[in-house]
Amino acid sequence: MTRSGLVLLSSVFLAAACDSDDGSAMDAEGSGTEASGTSEPTSESESGPSTDTETTDSATSGVDETGEPPVEQDVPARGISVSRVEANSGVAIPVAIDGVWADGSVRNAQIPKNRNTAFRVYVDVDDGAWVQREIEARMTLYFDDGTTTEYIERGDIASDSSTSSFQSNIVIGVLAEDMRPNAQFNVELYEVPGGDYQSLPEASEPPAAMPEPNFIGIESSYQAVRLMVVPIQYDFGGCQTEFDISEENMADYIDHMFQQNGIEEIEVEYHDYVLVDDLDLGGNGFFQLLNRMAQLRASENPDPNVYYYGLFDNCGECIGDSSGCTLGVANGIPGDSMGEAGARVAIGAQFLGQSEVGIETFVHEVGHNQGRRHIFCPNANAAGTDPSYPYQDGRTEGWGFGVRDFQLRNGNTHYDYMSYCNPTWVSDWQWKETFERIRTLSSWGTSDMEDALEGRYLLTGSLNTETGETVWWTDRGWVDPEDASPNHRVRFDFADASQHETLLVQADPWTEGPWVSIRAPLPTDFEEVTEIQLDTPSFTTRTPKSQVKVFHSDAFVAPQ
Repeated sequence: MTRSGLVLLSSVFLAAACDSDDGSAMDAEGSGTEASGTSEPTSESESGPSTDTETTDSATSGVDETGEPPVEQDVPARGISVSRVEANSGVAIPVAIDGVWADGSVRNAQIPKNRNTAFRVYVDVDDGAWVQREIEARMTLYFDDGTTTEYIERGDIASDSSTSSFQSNIVIGVLAEDMRPNAQFNVELYEVPGGDYQSLPEASEPPAAMPEPNFIGIESSYQAVRLMVVPIQYDFGGCQTEFDISEENMADYIDHMFQQNGIEEIEVEYHDYVLVDDLDLGGNGFFQLLNRMAQLRASENPDPNVYYYGLFDNCGECIGDSSGCTLGVANGIPGDSMGEAGARVAIGAQFLGQSEVGIETFVHEVGHNQGRRHIFCPNANAAGTDPSYPYQDGRTEGWGFGVRDFQLRNGNTHYDYMSYCNPTWVSDWQWKETFERIRTLSSWGTSDMEDALEGRYLLTGSLNTETGETVWWTDRGWVDPEDASPNHRVRFDFADASQHETLLVQADPWTEGPWVSIRAPLPTDFEEVTEIQLDTPSFTTRTPKSQVKVFHSDAFVAPQ
Protein backbone atom coordinates (compact mmCIF):
# COMPACT_ATOMS: atom_id res chain seq x y z
CA MET A 1 0.00 0.00 0.00
CA THR A 2 1.46 3.35 -1.02
CA ARG A 3 0.91 6.35 1.23
CA SER A 4 2.67 9.63 0.45
CA GLY A 5 2.39 13.30 1.20
CA LEU A 6 1.61 12.63 4.86
CA VAL A 7 1.68 15.62 7.20
CA LEU A 8 3.42 13.72 9.98
CA LEU A 9 6.17 12.39 7.78
CA SER A 10 6.92 15.66 6.05
CA SER A 11 7.04 17.36 9.43
CA VAL A 12 9.51 14.81 10.72
CA PHE A 13 11.71 15.45 7.71
CA LEU A 14 11.59 19.18 8.20
CA ALA A 15 12.68 18.70 11.78
CA ALA A 16 15.41 16.28 10.80
CA ALA A 17 16.90 18.70 8.32
CA CYS A 18 17.67 21.20 11.05
CA ASP A 19 21.15 20.95 12.54
CA SER A 20 19.55 21.61 15.91
CA ASP A 21 22.35 21.59 18.50
CA ASP A 22 20.52 24.11 20.66
CA GLY A 23 17.18 22.28 20.67
CA SER A 24 15.48 24.75 18.35
CA ALA A 25 12.17 23.63 16.92
CA MET A 26 10.86 22.93 13.45
CA ASP A 27 7.14 23.47 13.13
CA ALA A 28 4.62 21.53 11.09
CA GLU A 29 4.26 24.36 8.59
CA GLY A 30 7.87 24.01 7.50
CA SER A 31 10.04 26.65 9.16
CA GLY A 32 13.71 25.80 8.93
CA THR A 33 15.65 24.05 6.20
CA GLU A 34 13.56 21.83 3.96
CA ALA A 35 14.74 18.24 3.62
CA SER A 36 15.24 16.77 0.22
CA GLY A 37 12.98 13.91 -0.78
CA THR A 38 9.61 12.69 0.39
CA SER A 39 8.89 9.76 2.66
CA GLU A 40 6.84 7.13 0.91
CA PRO A 41 5.51 4.00 2.63
CA THR A 42 5.19 1.52 -0.22
CA SER A 43 3.94 -1.90 -1.14
CA GLU A 44 1.99 -4.27 1.06
CA SER A 45 2.48 -8.00 0.42
CA GLU A 46 0.40 -11.05 1.33
CA SER A 47 3.17 -13.05 2.99
CA GLY A 48 5.56 -12.73 5.92
CA PRO A 49 9.12 -11.50 6.32
CA SER A 50 10.55 -13.91 3.74
CA THR A 51 8.26 -12.68 0.95
CA ASP A 52 9.75 -10.16 -1.45
CA THR A 53 8.25 -6.69 -1.50
CA GLU A 54 7.32 -5.61 -4.99
CA THR A 55 10.16 -3.52 -6.39
CA THR A 56 11.49 -2.22 -9.67
CA ASP A 57 14.36 -4.11 -11.34
CA SER A 58 17.89 -2.96 -10.56
CA ALA A 59 20.20 -1.17 -13.02
CA THR A 60 19.83 -2.10 -16.68
CA SER A 61 22.07 -1.59 -19.70
CA GLY A 62 21.58 -0.35 -23.22
CA VAL A 63 19.12 2.34 -24.27
CA ASP A 64 15.35 2.52 -24.20
CA GLU A 65 13.11 3.00 -27.25
CA THR A 66 13.59 6.77 -27.12
CA GLY A 67 17.34 6.40 -27.46
CA GLU A 68 17.96 7.87 -23.95
CA PRO A 69 20.28 6.08 -21.47
CA PRO A 70 18.30 4.09 -18.87
CA VAL A 71 17.82 5.40 -15.34
CA GLU A 72 19.59 3.21 -12.79
CA GLN A 73 17.46 1.98 -9.90
CA ASP A 74 18.01 -0.17 -6.79
CA VAL A 75 21.78 0.35 -6.76
CA PRO A 76 23.09 -0.56 -3.27
CA ALA A 77 24.73 2.47 -1.74
CA ARG A 78 28.51 2.51 -1.98
CA GLY A 79 31.00 3.47 0.70
CA ILE A 80 28.34 3.81 3.41
CA SER A 81 26.72 1.59 6.03
CA VAL A 82 24.09 1.88 8.74
CA SER A 83 25.67 2.18 12.17
CA ARG A 84 22.64 2.71 14.40
CA VAL A 85 18.86 3.02 14.30
CA GLU A 86 16.82 4.76 16.99
CA ALA A 87 13.05 4.87 17.49
CA ASN A 88 11.74 8.10 18.98
CA SER A 89 8.12 8.70 19.96
CA GLY A 90 9.16 10.97 22.82
CA VAL A 91 12.64 9.77 23.75
CA ALA A 92 15.38 8.17 21.65
CA ILE A 93 15.57 4.37 22.01
CA PRO A 94 18.14 2.25 20.11
CA VAL A 95 16.68 -0.59 18.04
CA ALA A 96 19.88 -1.54 16.17
CA ILE A 97 23.57 -0.89 16.91
CA ASP A 98 26.43 -1.79 14.52
CA GLY A 99 24.23 -4.08 12.48
CA VAL A 100 22.96 -5.97 15.52
CA TRP A 101 19.46 -5.82 16.96
CA ALA A 102 19.39 -3.89 20.23
CA ASP A 103 17.89 -6.29 22.75
CA GLY A 104 16.64 -5.58 26.26
CA SER A 105 20.16 -5.31 27.70
CA VAL A 106 20.73 -2.01 25.89
CA ARG A 107 17.18 -0.69 25.73
CA ASN A 108 16.86 2.49 27.79
CA ALA A 109 13.05 2.72 27.65
CA GLN A 110 9.90 1.20 26.18
CA ILE A 111 8.39 1.75 22.73
CA PRO A 112 4.57 2.08 22.93
CA LYS A 113 2.29 0.74 20.26
CA ASN A 114 -0.10 2.81 18.13
CA ARG A 115 1.97 5.98 18.40
CA ASN A 116 3.60 8.03 15.64
CA THR A 117 7.34 7.39 15.77
CA ALA A 118 10.43 8.91 14.16
CA PHE A 119 13.21 6.45 13.27
CA ARG A 120 16.64 8.03 13.09
CA VAL A 121 19.13 6.20 10.85
CA TYR A 122 22.82 6.84 11.60
CA VAL A 123 25.43 6.09 8.94
CA ASP A 124 29.20 5.62 8.67
CA VAL A 125 31.00 6.55 5.45
CA ASP A 126 34.30 5.57 3.85
CA ASP A 127 36.36 8.58 4.90
CA GLY A 128 39.02 8.04 2.27
CA ALA A 129 36.73 7.98 -0.73
CA TRP A 130 33.35 9.36 0.30
CA VAL A 131 31.57 11.73 -2.08
CA GLN A 132 28.88 13.87 -0.49
CA ARG A 133 25.53 13.09 -2.08
CA GLU A 134 21.93 12.17 -1.47
CA ILE A 135 21.29 8.63 -0.17
CA GLU A 136 17.99 6.77 -0.03
CA ALA A 137 17.04 4.78 3.09
CA ARG A 138 14.38 2.11 2.85
CA MET A 139 12.86 0.80 6.05
CA THR A 140 10.66 -2.27 5.65
CA LEU A 141 8.21 -3.26 8.39
CA TYR A 142 6.97 -6.85 8.60
CA PHE A 143 3.75 -7.63 10.44
CA ASP A 144 2.16 -10.70 12.04
CA ASP A 145 -0.58 -10.83 9.41
CA GLY A 146 1.99 -11.37 6.66
CA THR A 147 1.88 -7.87 5.23
CA THR A 148 4.78 -5.48 4.83
CA THR A 149 5.12 -1.73 4.51
CA GLU A 150 8.18 0.07 3.17
CA TYR A 151 9.03 3.65 4.13
CA ILE A 152 11.48 5.55 1.91
CA GLU A 153 13.36 8.73 2.79
CA ARG A 154 16.36 10.52 1.31
CA GLY A 155 19.02 12.61 2.98
CA ASP A 156 22.13 14.49 1.88
CA ILE A 157 25.08 12.78 3.60
CA ALA A 158 28.35 14.68 3.99
CA SER A 159 30.08 12.59 6.67
CA ASP A 160 29.54 10.12 9.49
CA SER A 161 26.36 10.72 11.44
CA SER A 162 26.60 12.76 14.59
CA THR A 163 24.34 12.54 17.62
CA SER A 164 24.20 16.33 17.79
CA SER A 165 23.37 16.89 14.11
CA PHE A 166 20.10 15.68 12.68
CA GLN A 167 21.25 16.86 9.27
CA SER A 168 23.82 14.05 9.27
CA ASN A 169 21.14 11.36 9.69
CA ILE A 170 18.17 10.15 7.71
CA VAL A 171 14.93 10.32 9.67
CA ILE A 172 11.95 8.16 8.73
CA GLY A 173 8.52 8.89 10.16
CA VAL A 174 6.34 5.83 10.82
CA LEU A 175 2.62 6.22 11.36
CA ALA A 176 0.90 5.06 14.56
CA GLU A 177 -1.08 2.41 12.64
CA ASP A 178 2.18 0.70 11.68
CA MET A 179 3.61 0.66 15.21
CA ARG A 180 2.28 -2.77 16.07
CA PRO A 181 3.50 -5.33 18.62
CA ASN A 182 5.79 -7.98 17.09
CA ALA A 183 6.52 -5.79 14.07
CA GLN A 184 9.94 -6.54 12.57
CA PHE A 185 12.14 -4.25 10.50
CA ASN A 186 15.26 -3.84 8.45
CA VAL A 187 16.91 -0.82 6.86
CA GLU A 188 18.74 -0.70 3.54
CA LEU A 189 20.61 2.14 1.83
CA TYR A 190 20.46 2.79 -1.92
CA GLU A 191 21.95 5.23 -4.37
CA VAL A 192 19.71 7.92 -5.76
CA PRO A 193 19.56 7.80 -9.61
CA GLY A 194 21.99 10.30 -11.04
CA GLY A 195 24.12 10.41 -7.89
CA ASP A 196 27.92 10.78 -7.98
CA TYR A 197 28.88 7.30 -6.79
CA GLN A 198 30.55 5.64 -9.78
CA SER A 199 34.08 6.23 -8.44
CA LEU A 200 33.36 4.14 -5.31
CA PRO A 201 33.67 0.33 -5.25
CA GLU A 202 30.40 -1.52 -5.70
CA ALA A 203 28.67 -2.72 -2.53
CA SER A 204 28.69 -6.48 -2.17
CA GLU A 205 25.17 -6.45 -0.74
CA PRO A 206 22.64 -3.84 0.34
CA PRO A 207 24.11 -2.35 3.52
CA ALA A 208 21.46 -2.91 6.20
CA ALA A 209 21.17 -2.35 9.93
CA MET A 210 19.64 -5.81 10.13
CA PRO A 211 20.51 -8.16 7.27
CA GLU A 212 17.52 -10.24 8.34
CA PRO A 213 14.35 -8.70 9.76
CA ASN A 214 14.21 -8.52 13.55
CA PHE A 215 11.89 -7.07 16.13
CA ILE A 216 11.50 -3.35 16.77
CA GLY A 217 10.49 -4.24 20.31
CA ILE A 218 7.10 -2.51 20.43
CA GLU A 219 5.25 -3.11 23.69
CA SER A 220 1.88 -4.87 23.53
CA SER A 221 0.33 -3.30 26.64
CA TYR A 222 -2.52 -0.83 26.39
CA GLN A 223 -1.23 2.56 27.56
CA ALA A 224 -3.66 5.32 28.51
CA VAL A 225 -3.97 8.19 30.96
CA ARG A 226 -7.41 9.17 32.28
CA LEU A 227 -7.90 12.75 33.45
CA MET A 228 -10.73 14.70 35.03
CA VAL A 229 -9.96 18.40 34.56
CA VAL A 230 -11.74 20.56 37.12
CA PRO A 231 -11.92 24.23 36.03
CA ILE A 232 -12.12 26.83 38.80
CA GLN A 233 -14.33 29.90 38.69
CA TYR A 234 -12.45 32.28 40.99
CA ASP A 235 -13.82 35.40 42.63
CA PHE A 236 -11.78 36.74 45.52
CA GLY A 237 -10.04 39.99 46.45
CA GLY A 238 -10.81 41.75 43.19
CA CYS A 239 -9.68 38.85 40.97
CA GLN A 240 -12.49 37.40 38.90
CA THR A 241 -11.50 34.66 36.46
CA GLU A 242 -12.88 31.50 34.91
CA PHE A 243 -10.41 28.96 33.58
CA ASP A 244 -11.01 28.47 29.86
CA ILE A 245 -11.56 24.79 29.04
CA SER A 246 -12.22 25.35 25.36
CA GLU A 247 -10.56 22.90 22.99
CA GLU A 248 -8.29 25.65 21.68
CA ASN A 249 -7.06 26.66 25.15
CA MET A 250 -6.60 23.10 26.40
CA ALA A 251 -4.78 21.82 23.31
CA ASP A 252 -1.28 22.60 24.59
CA TYR A 253 -2.04 21.11 27.99
CA ILE A 254 -3.24 17.84 26.51
CA ASP A 255 -0.52 17.70 23.86
CA HIS A 256 2.26 18.21 26.40
CA MET A 257 0.83 15.46 28.60
CA PHE A 258 0.47 13.10 25.65
CA GLN A 259 3.92 13.78 24.21
CA GLN A 260 5.82 13.20 27.45
CA ASN A 261 4.09 10.00 28.50
CA GLY A 262 4.47 6.63 26.78
CA ILE A 263 0.79 6.34 25.89
CA GLU A 264 -1.38 5.65 22.87
CA GLU A 265 -4.44 7.38 24.23
CA ILE A 266 -5.34 10.19 26.62
CA GLU A 267 -8.89 10.31 27.95
CA VAL A 268 -9.92 13.76 29.18
CA GLU A 269 -13.21 14.71 30.80
CA TYR A 270 -14.14 18.23 31.86
CA HIS A 271 -15.93 18.79 35.13
CA ASP A 272 -18.52 21.46 35.75
CA TYR A 273 -17.02 24.69 37.04
CA VAL A 274 -16.26 24.82 40.76
CA LEU A 275 -16.80 28.22 42.34
CA VAL A 276 -14.12 29.45 44.75
CA ASP A 277 -15.06 32.77 46.34
CA ASP A 278 -13.89 32.22 49.91
CA LEU A 279 -10.24 31.20 49.50
CA ASP A 280 -7.21 33.35 48.73
CA LEU A 281 -5.48 31.35 46.00
CA GLY A 282 -2.46 33.59 46.33
CA GLY A 283 -2.00 32.50 49.95
CA ASN A 284 -2.93 29.67 52.31
CA GLY A 285 -6.22 29.14 50.49
CA PHE A 286 -4.18 27.48 47.76
CA PHE A 287 -3.61 24.43 49.96
CA GLN A 288 -7.22 24.38 51.10
CA LEU A 289 -8.22 24.16 47.44
CA LEU A 290 -6.32 20.90 47.14
CA ASN A 291 -8.23 19.54 50.14
CA ARG A 292 -11.46 20.45 48.36
CA MET A 293 -10.34 18.77 45.15
CA ALA A 294 -9.55 15.58 47.09
CA GLN A 295 -12.97 15.73 48.74
CA LEU A 296 -14.60 16.31 45.36
CA ARG A 297 -12.93 13.20 44.02
CA ALA A 298 -14.00 11.17 47.05
CA SER A 299 -17.61 12.36 46.74
CA GLU A 300 -17.81 11.41 43.05
CA ASN A 301 -16.22 7.98 43.48
CA PRO A 302 -14.54 7.71 40.05
CA ASP A 303 -12.51 4.71 38.91
CA PRO A 304 -9.24 4.46 40.84
CA ASN A 305 -7.13 5.13 37.73
CA VAL A 306 -8.66 8.58 37.10
CA TYR A 307 -6.54 11.63 37.97
CA TYR A 308 -8.33 14.76 39.18
CA TYR A 309 -6.65 18.06 38.36
CA GLY A 310 -7.91 21.50 39.37
CA LEU A 311 -6.92 24.39 37.07
CA PHE A 312 -7.27 28.02 38.12
CA ASP A 313 -6.19 31.54 37.25
CA ASN A 314 -5.53 33.75 40.30
CA CYS A 315 -4.65 36.73 38.07
CA GLY A 316 -1.04 35.57 37.88
CA GLU A 317 -0.37 36.22 41.56
CA CYS A 318 2.69 34.61 43.13
CA ILE A 319 1.73 31.89 45.59
CA GLY A 320 4.32 32.01 48.34
CA ASP A 321 6.90 34.49 49.57
CA SER A 322 10.32 35.85 48.68
CA SER A 323 11.76 32.31 48.66
CA GLY A 324 9.85 31.46 45.50
CA CYS A 325 6.44 31.11 43.89
CA THR A 326 4.53 27.84 44.15
CA LEU A 327 2.71 26.93 40.94
CA GLY A 328 1.07 23.62 41.79
CA VAL A 329 0.82 20.91 44.43
CA ALA A 330 -0.12 17.24 44.69
CA ASN A 331 -1.38 15.64 47.88
CA GLY A 332 1.39 13.07 48.02
CA ILE A 333 3.17 10.59 45.81
CA PRO A 334 0.92 7.53 45.59
CA GLY A 335 1.92 4.02 44.64
CA ASP A 336 0.33 1.82 42.00
CA SER A 337 -2.41 0.37 44.23
CA MET A 338 -6.14 0.75 43.65
CA GLY A 339 -6.29 1.43 47.37
CA GLU A 340 -4.47 4.76 46.89
CA ALA A 341 -7.01 6.08 44.37
CA GLY A 342 -7.91 9.09 46.52
CA ALA A 343 -4.34 10.38 46.36
CA ARG A 344 -4.46 10.92 42.60
CA VAL A 345 -5.33 14.59 42.94
CA ALA A 346 -3.43 17.81 42.18
CA ILE A 347 -3.99 21.50 41.39
CA GLY A 348 -2.10 24.11 39.41
CA ALA A 349 -2.14 27.78 38.46
CA GLN A 350 -2.37 28.93 34.86
CA PHE A 351 -0.23 32.07 35.02
CA LEU A 352 2.66 33.57 36.92
CA GLY A 353 2.49 37.22 35.98
CA GLN A 354 1.97 37.16 32.21
CA SER A 355 3.69 33.80 31.67
CA GLU A 356 1.51 30.74 31.12
CA VAL A 357 3.33 28.33 33.40
CA GLY A 358 0.32 26.07 33.81
CA ILE A 359 1.16 23.77 30.89
CA GLU A 360 4.46 22.54 32.34
CA THR A 361 2.95 22.55 35.85
CA PHE A 362 0.14 20.29 34.62
CA VAL A 363 2.60 17.63 33.41
CA HIS A 364 4.74 18.01 36.55
CA GLU A 365 1.94 17.68 39.11
CA VAL A 366 0.27 14.74 37.39
CA GLY A 367 3.78 13.26 37.36
CA HIS A 368 3.69 13.34 41.16
CA ASN A 369 0.32 11.56 41.03
CA GLN A 370 2.04 8.93 38.87
CA GLY A 371 4.51 8.28 41.68
CA ARG A 372 7.33 10.53 40.50
CA ARG A 373 9.50 12.61 42.83
CA HIS A 374 11.31 15.87 42.16
CA ILE A 375 14.56 15.84 40.18
CA PHE A 376 17.49 17.97 41.32
CA CYS A 377 18.76 20.74 39.07
CA PRO A 378 21.07 23.68 39.87
CA ASN A 379 19.80 26.85 41.56
CA ALA A 380 16.39 25.35 42.32
CA ASN A 381 14.96 24.50 45.72
CA ALA A 382 12.99 21.31 45.10
CA ALA A 383 12.14 19.19 48.13
CA GLY A 384 12.39 15.40 48.17
CA THR A 385 14.51 14.90 45.07
CA ASP A 386 15.06 11.41 43.69
CA PRO A 387 18.71 10.37 44.25
CA SER A 388 18.49 7.62 41.63
CA TYR A 389 18.13 10.04 38.71
CA PRO A 390 21.07 9.09 36.44
CA TYR A 391 21.92 12.32 34.59
CA GLN A 392 23.89 15.32 35.78
CA ASP A 393 22.04 18.43 36.95
CA GLY A 394 18.65 17.07 35.94
CA ARG A 395 19.27 17.23 32.19
CA THR A 396 17.50 14.77 29.91
CA GLU A 397 20.69 13.85 27.97
CA GLY A 398 19.08 12.20 24.91
CA TRP A 399 17.12 13.83 22.10
CA GLY A 400 13.39 14.19 22.57
CA PHE A 401 10.79 14.40 19.82
CA GLY A 402 7.26 15.77 20.12
CA VAL A 403 4.86 13.59 18.16
CA ARG A 404 2.22 16.34 18.08
CA ASP A 405 4.20 19.56 17.77
CA PHE A 406 7.05 18.02 15.70
CA GLN A 407 9.70 19.77 17.77
CA LEU A 408 13.10 18.42 18.76
CA ARG A 409 14.46 18.79 22.30
CA ASN A 410 18.20 18.77 22.90
CA GLY A 411 19.10 16.76 25.98
CA ASN A 412 22.01 19.08 26.74
CA THR A 413 19.72 22.08 27.12
CA HIS A 414 16.50 20.51 28.44
CA TYR A 415 15.72 19.34 31.96
CA ASP A 416 13.50 16.54 33.16
CA TYR A 417 9.92 17.76 33.68
CA MET A 418 10.03 16.72 37.34
CA SER A 419 12.77 19.32 37.98
CA TYR A 420 12.36 23.05 38.64
CA CYS A 421 14.60 24.12 35.73
CA ASN A 422 13.57 25.16 32.22
CA PRO A 423 13.08 24.29 29.43
CA THR A 424 11.69 20.87 30.28
CA TRP A 425 11.15 17.57 28.52
CA VAL A 426 10.95 13.93 29.57
CA SER A 427 14.14 11.93 30.09
CA ASP A 428 14.31 8.32 28.97
CA TRP A 429 14.66 7.37 32.67
CA GLN A 430 11.44 9.17 33.58
CA TRP A 431 9.68 7.74 30.53
CA LYS A 432 10.64 4.21 31.54
CA GLU A 433 9.48 4.58 35.14
CA THR A 434 6.21 6.29 34.26
CA PHE A 435 5.51 3.77 31.50
CA GLU A 436 5.30 1.01 34.09
CA ARG A 437 2.86 2.99 36.24
CA ILE A 438 0.69 3.68 33.20
CA ARG A 439 0.84 0.01 32.22
CA THR A 440 -0.44 -1.02 35.65
CA LEU A 441 -3.28 1.49 35.88
CA SER A 442 -4.34 0.89 32.26
CA SER A 443 -4.66 -2.84 32.93
CA TRP A 444 -7.44 -2.42 35.49
CA GLY A 445 -10.80 -3.57 34.19
CA THR A 446 -14.05 -2.00 35.38
CA SER A 447 -15.24 -5.11 37.20
CA ASP A 448 -11.82 -5.59 38.79
CA MET A 449 -11.88 -2.05 40.17
CA GLU A 450 -15.40 -2.38 41.51
CA ASP A 451 -14.67 -5.72 43.18
CA ALA A 452 -11.40 -4.51 44.71
CA LEU A 453 -12.98 -1.45 46.35
CA GLU A 454 -16.21 -3.09 47.46
CA GLY A 455 -16.74 -2.48 51.18
CA ARG A 456 -13.29 -0.97 51.78
CA TYR A 457 -13.27 2.52 53.27
CA LEU A 458 -10.80 4.95 54.73
CA LEU A 459 -10.65 7.85 57.09
CA THR A 460 -8.61 10.21 54.98
CA GLY A 461 -7.57 13.80 55.31
CA SER A 462 -4.68 16.13 55.85
CA LEU A 463 -2.61 17.55 58.68
CA ASN A 464 -0.82 20.90 58.70
CA THR A 465 2.43 20.05 60.46
CA GLU A 466 3.03 23.69 61.39
CA THR A 467 -0.33 24.49 62.97
CA GLY A 468 -1.85 21.08 63.79
CA GLU A 469 -4.95 21.86 61.70
CA THR A 470 -6.71 18.77 60.35
CA VAL A 471 -9.35 18.19 57.66
CA TRP A 472 -11.11 14.79 57.51
CA TRP A 473 -13.43 12.92 55.17
CA THR A 474 -14.18 9.36 54.09
CA ASP A 475 -13.05 7.72 50.89
CA ARG A 476 -12.85 4.29 49.32
CA GLY A 477 -9.56 2.43 49.46
CA TRP A 478 -7.18 0.76 51.83
CA VAL A 479 -3.67 0.96 53.31
CA ASP A 480 -1.23 -1.83 52.54
CA PRO A 481 0.86 -2.82 55.58
CA GLU A 482 4.12 -2.02 53.80
CA ASP A 483 2.89 1.56 53.30
CA ALA A 484 2.12 2.18 56.97
CA SER A 485 4.14 5.01 58.52
CA PRO A 486 6.07 4.24 61.72
CA ASN A 487 5.00 5.95 64.94
CA HIS A 488 1.60 6.98 63.58
CA ARG A 489 -1.66 5.91 65.19
CA VAL A 490 -5.35 6.70 64.79
CA ARG A 491 -7.73 6.04 67.70
CA PHE A 492 -11.50 6.04 67.32
CA ASP A 493 -13.53 6.72 70.48
CA PHE A 494 -17.10 5.38 70.73
CA ALA A 495 -20.07 6.71 72.72
CA ASP A 496 -19.87 3.79 75.16
CA ALA A 497 -16.28 4.74 76.04
CA SER A 498 -14.81 1.85 74.03
CA GLN A 499 -12.03 2.47 71.56
CA HIS A 500 -10.65 1.16 68.30
CA GLU A 501 -6.98 1.78 67.50
CA THR A 502 -5.04 1.20 64.31
CA LEU A 503 -1.37 1.51 63.48
CA LEU A 504 -2.17 0.97 59.82
CA VAL A 505 -1.76 4.67 59.08
CA GLN A 506 -0.19 6.07 55.94
CA ALA A 507 1.29 9.58 56.16
CA ASP A 508 2.34 11.05 52.82
CA PRO A 509 3.80 14.59 52.68
CA TRP A 510 2.40 16.90 50.04
CA THR A 511 4.82 17.87 47.30
CA GLU A 512 4.79 21.49 48.53
CA GLY A 513 3.98 23.18 51.82
CA PRO A 514 3.61 21.87 55.39
CA TRP A 515 0.68 19.52 54.77
CA VAL A 516 0.65 15.72 55.06
CA SER A 517 -2.04 13.36 53.78
CA ILE A 518 -3.30 10.84 56.35
CA ARG A 519 -5.09 7.59 55.54
CA ALA A 520 -6.36 4.89 57.91
CA PRO A 521 -9.02 2.15 57.62
CA LEU A 522 -12.41 2.89 59.14
CA PRO A 523 -13.58 0.63 61.97
CA THR A 524 -16.78 -1.36 61.88
CA ASP A 525 -19.67 0.75 63.22
CA PHE A 526 -17.96 3.98 62.32
CA GLU A 527 -21.35 5.63 62.76
CA GLU A 528 -21.00 5.27 66.55
CA VAL A 529 -17.63 7.05 66.70
CA THR A 530 -17.64 10.28 68.72
CA GLU A 531 -14.03 11.46 68.43
CA ILE A 532 -10.91 10.74 66.40
CA GLN A 533 -7.37 11.10 67.76
CA LEU A 534 -4.33 11.23 65.51
CA ASP A 535 -0.90 10.63 67.04
CA THR A 536 2.25 11.45 65.05
CA PRO A 537 5.82 11.94 66.25
CA SER A 538 5.18 15.71 66.30
CA PHE A 539 1.44 16.13 66.92
CA THR A 540 -1.54 14.77 68.75
CA THR A 541 -4.83 16.10 67.41
CA ARG A 542 -8.43 15.37 68.41
CA THR A 543 -11.38 15.92 66.11
CA PRO A 544 -15.10 15.36 66.79
CA LYS A 545 -16.57 12.79 64.42
CA SER A 546 -19.19 15.41 63.50
CA GLN A 547 -16.47 17.33 61.63
CA VAL A 548 -15.70 14.41 59.32
CA LYS A 549 -17.35 14.69 55.91
CA VAL A 550 -18.90 11.31 55.14
CA PHE A 551 -19.29 10.70 51.41
CA HIS A 552 -20.18 7.00 51.53
CA SER A 553 -23.24 6.01 53.57
CA ASP A 554 -22.34 2.32 53.49
CA ALA A 555 -18.99 3.18 55.12
CA PHE A 556 -20.77 2.78 58.45
CA VAL A 557 -20.84 -0.96 58.01
CA ALA A 558 -17.55 -1.42 56.24
CA PRO A 559 -16.04 -4.83 57.04
CA GLN A 560 -12.42 -4.83 58.17
